[in-house]
Amino acid sequence: MKVVDGDTLVLASGIKVRVLGIDAPEMERNGQPADFLAHKAKAALAELTLDRTVSLSYDRLRYDHYGRLLAYLWLPDRTLVNAELVRRGMARVYFISPNLLYQKDLLTAQQEAIEAERGVWQELLKQDEPNYLGNSHTLRLHRPKCPLAAKMSRPNQVQFTSLKDAYLQGYSPCRSCKP
Repeated sequence: MKVVDGDTLVLASGIKVRVLGIDAPEMERNGQPADFLAHKAKAALAELTLDRTVSLSYDRLRYDHYGRLLAYLWLPDRTLVNAELVRRGMARVYFISPNLLYQKDLLTAQQEAIEAERGVWQELLKQDEPNYLGNSHTLRLHRPKCPLAAKMSRPNQVQFTSLKDAYLQGYSPCRSCKP
């Protein structure tokens, strides 16, 4: 097994696995520097999985649009690796319907990490807007002037005055406006 980053690994068989329900800081690529704690997130996934027996379980969709296998990773002691990475603050939740089987467990781990300001939460709670817009259907969080927020249907709009409140409820940042 080879660890690619904090939420991706390659099995000995060559199958690329995306750790389900989470998003770890991005490694450097295309001339962009690594995100805060990206290398530590990769090291945490390696510590939890390399040279260990890891079982995979699946949700409703097995593959993403990149062809990666989507999986929950389990250690022999029944530790859910996905949740452990979130609990350590090495990743945040990133829910994509219909793969929501362990949503509650992952959100509980995130709430614990946020309250302790562990890992990525040292940086992610720094607020630079007076408010943010959440999409209750997709659980994505947007800056007020994000073009994607403007396309959101009215019934799905949720306003947050605090990033912390949005993250505690399981919202994840839009990949375009990056609140």
